[in-house]
Amino acid sequence: MTSASNIKIMKIGSLRNLLSTLVAFTVLCPGMLATTAHAQTKSFGQQLMDSLGWTFLIPFLLMIVGGITLIIYNGIAIRKKAFVKEEVVEPILQEVSRLNIDGARALCEQYKLPVTAVLKAGLDRIQDDELDTDSIEKGLDEASAIELAKPYTWINMLNTIGSIAPMIGLLGTVTGMIGAFNVLTESGMGGESSQKMAGNIGSALWTTASGLIVAIPTLIAYFIYKTKFGTIAAEVNRVAGNMVFTLVRAARGGFDEEGGESDDQEYYEAPEDTMTPPPPGIPSPPPA
Repeated sequence: MTSASNIKIMKIGSLRNLLSTLVAFTVLCPGMLATTAHAQTKSFGQQLMDSLGWTFLIPFLLMIVGGITLIIYNGIAIRKKAFVKEEVVEPILQEVSRLNIDGARALCEQYKLPVTAVLKAGLDRIQDDELDTDSIEKGLDEASAIELAKPYTWINMLNTIGSIAPMIGLLGTVTGMIGAFNVLTESGMGGESSQKMAGNIGSALWTTASGLIVAIPTLIAYFIYKTKFGTIAAEVNRVAGNMVFTLVRAARGGFDEEGGESDDQEYYEAPEDTMTPPPPGIPSPPPA
């Protein structure tokens, strides 16, 4: 087994482990909170409502729904087949190797993929049969940045949710602790004041726990999709570089009409029976 195969197997295994952790965390954490609430006199829903209130409950619910939606959407959208297809790229490169630029453009317009949009942007830089590699590479880079920025926006939204959720939880913690210290300042320790202070502290901890429950799965999913997207982006850039190499080599006569490597020499050799004439004033040597 090759090293590339080993690396691929390791990546698949690590992704499976991360997905298993994500699923387990999503399934177990609500159960753990429900068990904690069940140990008290109130139900899980009542405890959650009393602790968070609508001020914090609505943002957490919106982030939970948004996080689940983004995880499902990115799982469907971030696939190599959605960006690069070998059965589409190969015919385009064959047309480029024959210097059939119009045919290559037509194939790029026929197949709507990010990689074909990138290749077409590079081919559009070829004007009047002029081969400016700097201009072509600039067109490829610009198109690659545009095409890859669109799907990455949805991946980055997972990072946004994962970053905001703990901040909202921390805000709830701070407000709960402020309420607890206000009770302590006004009524002192003991009796009902101790119960009120404990309730405020409990609310503070519930908001922290809720923020972490939202943040941890979304951040795990973010790093999974970010790693996967980086591999896909590298493949798109590799295909773009391969097109430039194919185009330059074909323009220099490195391919024959069938798209394969040419056996012709790139330079001209003078026949052996011809000789360079001597400078003026010097007699020619006698024939051998």
